[in-house]
Amino acid sequence: MPSVVIVGGGAIGLASAFFLHQAGVGSITVLERGAIGNGCSYGNAGLVSPSHVIPLAAPGVMRKGLRWLLNSRSPFYIRPRWDLDLFRWLWHFGRSATARHVQRNAPVLKALLERSRTLTAMLQEKIGDFGYRSDGLLMVFQDEGYAECAALAQEAARLGMSCEWVTKDRLIELAGTRVQAQGGLFFPGDAHLQPDRFTAALASFLTQHGVCCQSEVTVTEIVRQGRRVRGLKTTAGFFEADVVVLATGAWSVELAQMVGYRLPLQPAKGYSLTFTPPPEGMPQRPLLLTEAKVAVTPFSDALRLAGTLELAGIEQTIRPHRVEAIYRAAQQYLPMLRWPVLETAKVWSGLRPCTPDGLPVVDWVPGSSNLLLATGHAMLGISLAAVTGELVAALVAGKQPELDITPLRGDRWG
Repeated sequence: MPSVVIVGGGAIGLASAFFLHQAGVGSITVLERGAIGNGCSYGNAGLVSPSHVIPLAAPGVMRKGLRWLLNSRSPFYIRPRWDLDLFRWLWHFGRSATARHVQRNAPVLKALLERSRTLTAMLQEKIGDFGYRSDGLLMVFQDEGYAECAALAQEAARLGMSCEWVTKDRLIELAGTRVQAQGGLFFPGDAHLQPDRFTAALASFLTQHGVCCQSEVTVTEIVRQGRRVRGLKTTAGFFEADVVVLATGAWSVELAQMVGYRLPLQPAKGYSLTFTPPPEGMPQRPLLLTEAKVAVTPFSDALRLAGTLELAGIEQTIRPHRVEAIYRAAQQYLPMLRWPVLETAKVWSGLRPCTPDGLPVVDWVPGSSNLLLATGHAMLGISLAAVTGELVAALVAGKQPELDITPLRGDRWG
């Protein structure tokens, strides 16, 4: 089996290392520019959501985006700037935001998400407890969110996915607390986990089984000879490899450019607020606040609010008014909770790697025989980490994956 270097120590990179190890690869090295597990995989909502079958590029998103464009408190915000790559991304995004696109790609996401849920449950048994719970997901709406829920319910029915309309009276029963909403949509097949514990458990397992995980290592050059990558020049020296996997999320663009590949990917900043201990009377299962685009995730010892999609480039500045918008939205939907003051929350931001069609890229870099991309998972990084790791292991071993990954090719934009 070949020696493999994985660039990126988040959920995707660590899951790839796990499945490569299970496949019998003897030499695996994981390099991370920061601390292992501390990137976009650290502070997100932790949802494992087969319900998220409608890609980010969906009908109506562009219209909403234009409406929200000048509102810096909106769930979807584009910071005005002159950026040709952003303009190209938006052009591809607009072309993808069609009903035909959803009809074609929703089954792809469904297959990936359901397989990943099965694998994630297996990981809980294999590597140790990371707070995995199969409690489902409750989407709640107040007014205009009904149309979005109805569209998702229609798509779920087309795909044969279980979901249930929830009346206003039954919201308390499912949520375990009073919710200020008109109704909801319940997906019993969804799950959630505590993301920092997930990456920590993976890293601990890998280290115990001989995988080298190195933090604070930056790749400065990808060294090639013809179509093959020979190795990586880094701030920690030279790493030789038979195969290199780029699982670097929003930073994948920069690394792909080192070999002349232009990856159409934009970093989308998301925020989370974590209250420890959690407020009294918190929900007993995850909620998705439809109009506000805010996820509410209960952990064993904390409550997390996560949301917003901010296209602002590679920068992680925390903007207080956006944090406050998430907090106020949660108060609006959950007015009976005894909310701690905002200043007591642990605030985090991360950059989610978004392709213009809403599907990840899991493929050999065009023009390279041993450089593999595993990126572009947008808000589904935790949901798709396990299946991505399985796909990476299959490709490295030269096997045909069980799932059709043609829609995940890196040359699909031409």
